[in-house]
Amino acid sequence: MKTFAFFLVIVSALLLPFTIMAQGTPVEEKVAVLITGWGMPAGYSFDYSWNSSTYARCGDKTEFVEQPCKFGHVGVFPYEAHMNLIPWAICFETPDYELLYDNSGIYILEGGVYVSPNPAIPSVVPGDIPPGVPVTPLVEVRDRNDKLTWPADPRDGEDYLDGWYMIGSFDQPLPNGYSDLNEQGPAYYVRYYGHITGPTDPPEIYQQVPSVQAMETYTEDMLYDAFGDRVDVRPGYYSNVPGYSEFFWDVAEDFANEGFTKMLLARETTDYNNYALNFFTLNYTQERLCELGKLDDIEIFLTRQIGRTPEFNTMNVKTLQPYIEAYPEGSTIAIVYATRGLPWSSENSDEEPGWFGRAHPWSKEIYYENAYLNYLSWKKAIEDAYGYKYDLVLTIGGVESDDRLDNLFTFGLSEEPDLLGHGGEKFFYGLRDAIQFAKADGIDKIIVAPCHWQYDNLDTILRMKEINRLPLTPKADLEVGIFEMIHCEDAAGNEVVCGSPAAVAEITVAPSYSHMALEFATSYYVVLQGTLEQFGLFPDGEEPVIEASQLVTKLNGGTVEVTLSSSPIQGAKIKIPGDPYPERPQGFTPETAIPINDPADTNDCMWDDTIISIGYRVTPPSMGGADSPLGPAVHFGPYRTFFNRDVTITIPYDGVLLGGQS
Repeated sequence: MKTFAFFLVIVSALLLPFTIMAQGTPVEEKVAVLITGWGMPAGYSFDYSWNSSTYARCGDKTEFVEQPCKFGHVGVFPYEAHMNLIPWAICFETPDYELLYDNSGIYILEGGVYVSPNPAIPSVVPGDIPPGVPVTPLVEVRDRNDKLTWPADPRDGEDYLDGWYMIGSFDQPLPNGYSDLNEQGPAYYVRYYGHITGPTDPPEIYQQVPSVQAMETYTEDMLYDAFGDRVDVRPGYYSNVPGYSEFFWDVAEDFANEGFTKMLLARETTDYNNYALNFFTLNYTQERLCELGKLDDIEIFLTRQIGRTPEFNTMNVKTLQPYIEAYPEGSTIAIVYATRGLPWSSENSDEEPGWFGRAHPWSKEIYYENAYLNYLSWKKAIEDAYGYKYDLVLTIGGVESDDRLDNLFTFGLSEEPDLLGHGGEKFFYGLRDAIQFAKADGIDKIIVAPCHWQYDNLDTILRMKEINRLPLTPKADLEVGIFEMIHCEDAAGNEVVCGSPAAVAEITVAPSYSHMALEFATSYYVVLQGTLEQFGLFPDGEEPVIEASQLVTKLNGGTVEVTLSSSPIQGAKIKIPGDPYPERPQGFTPETAIPINDPADTNDCMWDDTIISIGYRVTPPSMGGADSPLGPAVHFGPYRTFFNRDVTITIPYDGVLLGGQS
């Protein structure tokens, strides 16, 4: 008996530590990491395409004055909604203006009957169509500017919407009770997927494209490797494919119902913008948590962009390498940068735009400034990597300037009206503008770098090229994962045979990051790490000893300094300027908005009030084969914090190691 009892004590002592370890981090101490994004599947999904405009362009509307849980709704009641990007009466059925919401239907002719892609919409028998109501093949439908809405593929003339028809028009309507905007979604995506020759069968068509799956897996692995069970990482998207992906607000609800009290909301975008990060990711999440009665119980921080980091720039240096080095050293090459672009002037100027209003506050958008500063960081990295071997031209006329209007910085998805100011003046350059500038300067080698997009998709494969009159990548190349396209043009911008007398320039449209899954995930991870630090989390084994910490406000800025005489980093400090223009851009209107030009004259310095900390690492990080350090490993946090103006950092060093006095 004694032996038995002793044995039990030993077993209990051995089991107890393992039992404690197995309990893990309590859910209320974990950080819920919600990775948001567009979630576009690899192939056609009716559900995804039907909802694609609902939340992105219209949003939910405010039903009554001071309705609770309607975060960030814009417009004036009763014309108040979450997004309000396009005229109100197109988004919401409005008395006396019903035809703006629904004047026609889109159908597929099957067995002599017009059948809607939406099974809830009744079919139409040809004999029931009133005289005079047009039945138009979608390939022939034109928009208000007389441009084809769904043209055939210019590569081979294939009509991916063969058999699809629009029945009715604004002048000769045949409404079916459903939003015309929603009905156009399936046609839009069927045409796109026809162009990219993607998968055609489940489950692949409903899953994320392989490159995005790889990026998400790498990112999750990095987070779990660094933070273990202190984080719970899940994706959620702006539109969903039932059974394959979830709306991000549903994922946020799951986190809340499971007891999480800390939530990190993230977007993988290059350029921080109010539309995606605040109106979309943050405000929709807050609405759902508020409706659940849990918003006040959850602390939220955002990861807003991956651009402007060393990791992002390194990825771009690698992405462009084969296209730059395809030319002999010493070649003169123009490098044109393409970000997405947002509609600078498509906002109503009056305070009560009403039934045809577009109240989304583009004039207050922070995107324009952040996108340009991200470009300048990218520009320096590209010049440092290749400028000693090539004559790289990134400005108009090759001038030495960082002013935006001098640089080949372009909006890849903006048509001419979106490049203009309220008075009609040209504020921004489109991609085609920059190509023509380079050709006018006599440059015969031009590389276009699309840098806003996570992977090669609808925007880069199709829309950017259609808008800017660029040829599409051949289907055979797309089928094997080749996204770049090389062609030659004459002076006017027409495609011509390379080497022909008319050819004045060879243009390479480089790919986005489809083949950079690990590099993209690394760029994403480092900014996620910085946001997790705001919750007090550091990677395992990397927690610094914090010697100074204080709140620095966006308005006033401030200085944080280590003053403790016993600290090995005494004197380490960071000096952050205050907000240079407290009223900008949030006080801008369409009439008064000023686009950034001089990077030294930005609207902001900090993005938010932030607790800034200074500490040191007891175990310094690897220096990658560099010489021995000249001082302690100083940590300024949060890691990878962005500033839109210069800040001053002071760190201690050992003067003896520099050959001087201590």
